[in-house]
Amino acid sequence: MYCLLRPCFQTGLRLTSKIRLTYVCIFIGLIALLDFFGAFTHLFEITYDSNFVYPYEGDVHDFVNALRHNEEPAVEPINEYKYTFLLNNQQKCVDTAYSTFRLIYVVKSSIENFERRSAIRNSWGFEKRFFDVPLRTIFMLGVHPYDDELQAKVKIEAAKYRDIIQADFIDSYYNNTIKTIMGFKWLVKYCPNSKFYMFVDDDIYVSVKNVLRFIRNPVNYPDYLKEPKKIGAHKREIKDSDKMDNDTTTQISTFDKKSLFVYEKLGKKEYLVDQIIHKLKQNSYNRTLHTIPPINYSKQNSVNLKFPQKENIDSTFTMNRTKRQIFDFELPDDVRLFAGFVFVSSPHRHKSSKWYISLSEYPYHLWPPYITAGAYILSKEALLDMYYTSLYTKHFKFDDIFLGIVAKKADIEPFHCEEFHFHKKDYTRFNYKYVITSHGYGNPNELLYVWNEQKAFGNA
Repeated sequence: MYCLLRPCFQTGLRLTSKIRLTYVCIFIGLIALLDFFGAFTHLFEITYDSNFVYPYEGDVHDFVNALRHNEEPAVEPINEYKYTFLLNNQQKCVDTAYSTFRLIYVVKSSIENFERRSAIRNSWGFEKRFFDVPLRTIFMLGVHPYDDELQAKVKIEAAKYRDIIQADFIDSYYNNTIKTIMGFKWLVKYCPNSKFYMFVDDDIYVSVKNVLRFIRNPVNYPDYLKEPKKIGAHKREIKDSDKMDNDTTTQISTFDKKSLFVYEKLGKKEYLVDQIIHKLKQNSYNRTLHTIPPINYSKQNSVNLKFPQKENIDSTFTMNRTKRQIFDFELPDDVRLFAGFVFVSSPHRHKSSKWYISLSEYPYHLWPPYITAGAYILSKEALLDMYYTSLYTKHFKFDDIFLGIVAKKADIEPFHCEEFHFHKKDYTRFNYKYVITSHGYGNPNELLYVWNEQKAFGNA
């Protein structure tokens, strides 16, 4: 009897073993899949808000101040980018006609993108866009070390246009941090005589006109540019010329009604400047997990202009004069402005991602607030503080994250503006009126077409 049942028993054991093996394989596969997508990594992340430190793990302000004053810091820098400038147009910011410049464009360009650079020179990078506003444009490049023909073409381009800065790091996506900080280094050494600096990728549309408007009044951009269309006893309407705004009530940020009349009567710009600097320095941004939306002053810091009936006669003069005064002022030289489209997001932990980051590289569950690297503006003070702080910040391969970390260590709050479009904003001739930048213009002909059309409309 046993002999008869033995084959069946052995068959059952084999079947049970196969079933167990199948479940084991499925379990191992599921674990591997969860690990691949970072499910377990998230369990070991450190909470960002209360625990963030990043090498150098200490206060760097004294070291930064020492370096800024050409003094010996107590601790040597931990992260110097010791690359050599192969093409170095040292005289780019030397001009007998101007002791200082308004704005320097630094275009982070891939070495092979000759046509994109040409399109930029013939559009928003044209240095004489406004005859009374001194601007400069430079292109920051790395190298392709084994392509002598390409390098020869770059040398010819550099000799012709004198706007190429090239250092001997490999020009690749993951070296954008090096490209950025080498741009900082060159500016600090050879071009410290500008009030503002704008870093831009070579596939971005830029409105020079709107950049200049923004750096005059960043807190209130673009609201302060909107023209009154109708004057009534109880409200003022905004001209809807771009077919985009439906609001009919003008609001002036940072003013109450009494302050507005005091300001207009005295004709002083200092009051408004103080208010704007206060807004630039305060940490009152309404953050979400993914983005920081534009600052909303409509409830707490703005009022609808509802003039009494007897003042209607003078209201047109009041508003026009106030508008001119709001536009016609300068931010102080010591303002630290780091502006663009601000994000707050989490590290990518799934290993298939182009932006995958391991816990050893960055252990926290959130990034510091950072600005998308395609386009951002720095004041001179922000540039200097961030450059010297970067020397005490461990290298990170993503440039926008690196600058976010640097800004946090330097106590500079990134300033959000919705008109820096990190994606390609859908284009019509009417909806780019207040656009500062728009990403995704890798086609040089398209860039030239859009920019020239917007220039014809007075928007570029």
